[in-house]
Amino acid sequence: MIPIPTPRHALEHLRRIRDTLLAAWRPQGKTGQENDPATLVATLEPFFRMLAELDDRHGREAPLPDDDATRLGNSGLLTLAELAEISQQLGLAKAKAELERLAVTIGDWIMRHHGRVRALEPIVNGLAVMANELHEPEALEEMTAFMGKLMRATESDIAADQDKSDDRRPWRILQLNRAIVATRSYNTELMSGVFDDLIQGLPGDAKEFFREGMRQMEVVQYPARVRAIMTHYFQALAQNSLH
Repeated sequence: MIPIPTPRHALEHLRRIRDTLLAAWRPQGKTGQENDPATLVATLEPFFRMLAELDDRHGREAPLPDDDATRLGNSGLLTLAELAEISQQLGLAKAKAELERLAVTIGDWIMRHHGRVRALEPIVNGLAVMANELHEPEALEEMTAFMGKLMRATESDIAADQDKSDDRRPWRILQLNRAIVATRSYNTELMSGVFDDLIQGLPGDAKEFFREGMRQMEVVQYPARVRAIMTHYFQALAQNSLH
């Protein structure tokens, strides 16, 4: 199973992170400012309680009225992203990673309640943190599936990917990371489907992905069946003969 904290567990994590953040923030004499982490945490604590209460009231996978899943979830993601940015500025890499993990909780909540994801970046960052900690094939398969579900839940204007000028855009990173995680699962059927998605979604990046994939096949010593799939896509795309 992917270790996604529930909203109630996320609240407990947030309270532990709060003490670290405030201990680093207060000596700088910045308390009371608009971006004071104490203020942001005070906003997020009732937010996570509300997510848990809505789960209890409506059921874990029921649509919410008035597009609340989209509206509430993305608002929380933006606040959490502010807090993660402050953590980075304070040099608190571990706290930043933990906050980004909580973004996955919010993304999962939005999707369970049939909402749409607008604030994609903190979820993508959180999934990268979590994926790096996974090693079992089943967990990597589940992570690949979750990333695919997130892609389908992302707002259409983001998924349209009209502006490709920023290589760090979350939509691009999500697709590349999904392909990497699928490869690490050693599930060749899963790899094929994800690789097809990558070629369709990021045609300008696919060749370099497979070129780097071939290099990694040598470094990591992947099983022969995995190497065969990577080689097929690398060669077929290089010859423009993929079908």
